[in-house]
Amino acid sequence: MVETFEKTANFDFKLDKDELKTQPQKLRRDDENISVACFVLLVDSPEMQVKDGSFSLEVLGVPMFEYVARACPTPPACLRYNGTSNILSLIRPYLKDAEYSLVLFSDTPLMTRANVMNILDFAKTKGLNVLKLTRGYVFKNEYIKRVEDIYAPTTYYFEEEDFMVATTYKQLYVVSQTLKNRIITYHMNNGVYFADPDSTYIEANVSIGSGTKIGPFVSLMKDTKIGDNVIVGARSTLLNAKIMSGAQLDAAYVDGGVIMQDAKVKSGAKIYSQTAINQGAVVGEETTIENAVIGEHSMVGKNCIIEYTNCENKVSIGNNCLISGTNEAATIIREGATIEDGVNLYSASVQQNTRVNRV
Repeated sequence: MVETFEKTANFDFKLDKDELKTQPQKLRRDDENISVACFVLLVDSPEMQVKDGSFSLEVLGVPMFEYVARACPTPPACLRYNGTSNILSLIRPYLKDAEYSLVLFSDTPLMTRANVMNILDFAKTKGLNVLKLTRGYVFKNEYIKRVEDIYAPTTYYFEEEDFMVATTYKQLYVVSQTLKNRIITYHMNNGVYFADPDSTYIEANVSIGSGTKIGPFVSLMKDTKIGDNVIVGARSTLLNAKIMSGAQLDAAYVDGGVIMQDAKVKSGAKIYSQTAINQGAVVGEETTIENAVIGEHSMVGKNCIIEYTNCENKVSIGNNCLISGTNEAATIIREGATIEDGVNLYSASVQQNTRVNRV
């Protein structure tokens, strides 16, 4: 069965940081097409004292400026802006043949695509040469190509929560809480149950399928993808994890591992990268598995350490076992084999349907 994960909280834009210069692209409207050149001005807040610029600070797993870039209807040019430079001079080299330019600032990470589209529609409908926003502009390029300064005595207001700035750490905290609430609300609306939303930490690139239940004090980070009808128990932590439909985790830690359909990972277990727990397999309490494959419907006991190991289907591993191989010589446990409690194996090969006892 092949699963797809599509229910990220509307944050599906991946910015290519090496491609800062963008060509204007067409935006389809009901009545016509218009072309828009989008710009995100990268502003640094000295008060925040960030070496690489405050615009690079991560907010729920994503750099602050990237949220603004995601809100743009076409990939933006991201240009450094010191707060005093002439904006028109800054963007003119990238206008090309665009009809309009959208200019946003990197310190408003709550900006949404819906708000941006409403702003662009308003500018087009009203025929404005300059639409001044709380934190940004829309320009008609035919106009700004022949003027040197921006003349916009009136500021227009659109969904002002989106324009909340984060130029201090206190403001960043408020923005982060608002963004977290938006993400959780999005997943709730898609059929995800959060036992205690306030204690849940969830980042923007996480995707969750419908019917999934998230326990209290759970952390979901990086590009974690969770399928439908999964149970993520209290105090679980998932980073870059892939959890397939019907899996169950109980206070587990998964960093880069894959948990397949209907598999179970019990309390205190740790699953690291390059590890797959296959369909219907069970991993016991406090067990650590890294660089290993656990076959379908296999059982792994408590307090085990398993690394560089390939277990085939229907393998049974007892409690307190140490099973280790190397990258060059993995331990192989064939289908149906049984490993008793307390067994240590190093770069071994256990044949099919055999039993290994503790010596």
